[in-house]
Amino acid sequence: MLVAFVGVLGVAAIALKQAISAGAAEAWMMAGVLSVVVALPLALFLLPVISWLQRRARKIAIVPNAGQNVPGVGR
Repeated sequence: MLVAFVGVLGVAAIALKQAISAGAAEAWMMAGVLSVVVALPLALFLLPVISWLQRRARKIAIVPNAGQNVPGVGR
């Protein structure tokens, strides 16, 4: 996945460079297309990683979850 993403970034850089040489309007249109093309694979990679980090952060707690109520809570 990372290799494919690096390939997409390389192609995106080449396409954006060619669009800039064609003119400002073409560059803006290409930037819009590339934002979707590059952001989607990036989101597909980063969102699961962020979710995993959040789950891992919740596992480390002051009071471990043993399936029982904590004594003295709510008094």
